[in-house]
Amino acid sequence: MPKLDDEARKRPLSYNRERDKFIYFDEVVSGKENLIPLDRLSPAELKRLVIERWRVLAADTTIQSISGPPYMRDDVIRAIEKDEPFGQMTVEMERNYLREFLAEIERNLPDNQ
Repeated sequence: MPKLDDEARKRPLSYNRERDKFIYFDEVVSGKENLIPLDRLSPAELKRLVIERWRVLAADTTIQSISGPPYMRDDVIRAIEKDEPFGQMTVEMERNYLREFLAEIERNLPDNQ
């Protein structure tokens, strides 16, 4: 199973629309929750998940594209909310990361989950 630090454990991995609930690593590993595949999320739900993943980070967290200026956490969230190019790129980056990460978790879960 992947090793996560405390900050990473606070970031949701998926979203359950029926219960309007974000799903976290520890809940999945303990068997309390099942992973919801990202492909089952609507674009709005995926965007909400990515915003929540950024919202739980420290306010001074930054990200920068190769040629652009740095974005603070709240700038990233605003860019996602407004569907700006950087926000769209961030959503796509998170989707790709989560797709791989969720696949790794699934491979390591006991067969009974």
